[in-house]
Amino acid sequence: MLKSVPPRFVLIFWPVADRLLRVIYHIRPLKADDSGIMRFNLCHYKGLTKMLNDGSEVKTGDIIIELHLNNAWFKRRRNLNLSASQSPREFLGSLAQDLHLLAQQVASGMFGNITALHGITLLHVAARRLGFQVDELPDSLWKKGARFYMAGLMQVYHLRGDEVSGLREKTWELKEIWLSRAALLSKYGPKNP
Repeated sequence: MLKSVPPRFVLIFWPVADRLLRVIYHIRPLKADDSGIMRFNLCHYKGLTKMLNDGSEVKTGDIIIELHLNNAWFKRRRNLNLSASQSPREFLGSLAQDLHLLAQQVASGMFGNITALHGITLLHVAARRLGFQVDELPDSLWKKGARFYMAGLMQVYHLRGDEVSGLREKTWELKEIWLSRAALLSKYGPKNP
């Protein structure tokens, strides 16, 4: 596990890298006005068949939604001194609201026949609370680089002002999260009367 985080003086490059990655991967806002906490991109799954905890399968070539946090949401909240960017309860509430919206969009056929939601995150404890399956990532150079990059994002846009509590002192493990289409619609979708 990598314990290092980027030195503060290089963090001026993180917002530029963030914007560049959004363009390269066609990451777009979930809400048209970009006010939500989530962004996403559609892609074809390239890995081996993945069995999810609910029995759903994600196969090579299936369309999945890759989830990303909207770092601008955290920046706007911090600039306005709003506590939602600091309160875990409100943070989870904002994520749940966006998942409800995403479920409505998926149910309406807006994204075609997606199979699952997927993400890579340091915030896997929150994802588990929201119903996501959390899996370990194999140790690799990619994992170490992604963790380093995400730790920098947390320092720049994080949840707690100028210091992310414990970021430098403890190891933040990067994990993979999954939520099947069926689980998304069951937990967050429109309810039938």
